[in-house]
Amino acid sequence: MNRPLFLDVHVLHPVPFSNLNRDNLGSPKQLVFGGATRARISSQCAKRATRLWLEANGSYGRALRTRLLPEKVRAALTGLHGLSDTDAIAATTNLFALAKIKVSQASADGEQQGALQGDQLTFTTTDAAEALAAAAVRHMPDITGESFKPKKAEQDDLLAPLGEHNAVIALCGRMLADRPSTNVDAALQMAHAFTTHVSSLELDYFTAVDDEVDDDDEQTGAGHINVNEFTSGVFYRHATVDLDELSQRLDKSAEATADLARSFVRGFMLAEPTGKQNSANAHTRPALVAATLRTDRPVSYAAAFEEPVSRGRDGGFTGPSITRLAEHAAAEQAFYGDEGIIGAWCAATDPQVNTDGLGSRFDSLQELLDKITAAVSEGWQT
Repeated sequence: MNRPLFLDVHVLHPVPFSNLNRDNLGSPKQLVFGGATRARISSQCAKRATRLWLEANGSYGRALRTRLLPEKVRAALTGLHGLSDTDAIAATTNLFALAKIKVSQASADGEQQGALQGDQLTFTTTDAAEALAAAAVRHMPDITGESFKPKKAEQDDLLAPLGEHNAVIALCGRMLADRPSTNVDAALQMAHAFTTHVSSLELDYFTAVDDEVDDDDEQTGAGHINVNEFTSGVFYRHATVDLDELSQRLDKSAEATADLARSFVRGFMLAEPTGKQNSANAHTRPALVAATLRTDRPVSYAAAFEEPVSRGRDGGFTGPSITRLAEHAAAEQAFYGDEGIIGAWCAATDPQVNTDGLGSRFDSLQELLDKITAAVSEGWQT
């Protein structure tokens, strides 16, 4: 690509009684926008759900975020390379120390004999542990010594696997503060989702019956009593993929970039957080998705809902939210013009809803995704 190219994705998603993303007290997350309280789903929560969807439904490989990478390296050293456990622990500890990751051994039954874990999460490929173990073996027996201080070239060789990435990491990014050479700038920017209208918390008072207490027993009352908090609403969700950044990580392949962009749009729509789903079963799908391919800069339509949406004449927020979004997009384009916009498209589940302002409309998600794939492939050539 010879210029910036951004894919903006806008989604309106009606969600019933649920608590998909809760705070430290167990309450649904909230925000205040336009002086009104809205339900919120954090970007981190939505990004993880989308990442797991891509890993499960694509051929991009799995990205692993864990503090237990040292334990996986230890297992590879003993299982694949035949090192004693003592040497494996020493080699692993020294290896991760080069990346300023302190390794400790989790206690088991009061003794220091559990799994090795780092003092920070490491985000890398699933192949990294075996590659790190193979690198450590190349530096045996020095790497098992207490005063192991390799030269820079040796350090680079040992830690090279931490710098490897796949398509998922290219999309989501990675940062290891003390090893900048392993960092990957994320191609994905994701906003916190919020309801287009005022949303309040609902209290669910519930009891659990003790199955071993008979009706004739003197003991009465429930075996457990508690209160949970839930919410509901139509969420506006927005994400941007920097296609130029993504292509740089995918060897500048137009085909690979377009394929991952397509999968991301589908995953962003269909993936959902899992919070309290066993209690609420709120497995709905979005009512509308709109996409814009542009060369200037990302643009969110969150301002469309700075004034909370009111219920429609027949009730409900979905229809009025789609109308508000379409009117806002049309007003912005009329004011700023279409310079920098290569194309805009949308699809909605309701064939009667008015989406004028959101671009060319398709009757199905499949048709929309096909258009996005073709447009991204050709985008930087236009």
